[in-house]
Amino acid sequence: MSDLLSHFDTQIQNQEQLLREREQEIEQLRRQRDRLAELTQQREELHNQLRAIESDIALVEGSMTSSLHRFANRFDSLPPTTTSPPIANQATAARITESPTPSEGKVTTLKDEIKKVLRAARGPLSGADIADRIKAGGYKTSSANFANIVKKHLNEMEDVSHVRGEGYKLKK
Repeated sequence: MSDLLSHFDTQIQNQEQLLREREQEIEQLRRQRDRLAELTQQREELHNQLRAIESDIALVEGSMTSSLHRFANRFDSLPPTTTSPPIANQATAARITESPTPSEGKVTTLKDEIKKVLRAARGPLSGADIADRIKAGGYKTSSANFANIVKKHLNEMEDVSHVRGEGYKLKK
């Protein structure tokens, strides 16, 4: 009988040891799950920050493009010279002449294009619709988020009003 009790006692000890090991494994899995949740949340925060930075970059690029268009337009009115001013690099050169209108062959500003689209519209348009119509009209841009740039310009334009729930229109 003593051998049988000793055998059961050994089995109980083995089972208790297995139970402790499983509890440790479970605890380790819980820690890993919690760490995964923290990392996932951190990744989402970083994605949000990245989206905000990309939006800021697009706005700055749009502002620079608009400034370059205005700068280029100033030189269009000057008499031709034998030498042209040096351009910093090919990307800058491409941006200055990026958006000629098909009819005139001259560079227009994004705000000019916005006004043209709003004049032709029958009613208020959303910023995205305006951006689509500008691009459909031949305006070239390298911006990944052109609609945000258009919206930024719309909010800066004094002759454009926003009708809540409908879109943007020219003031009368």
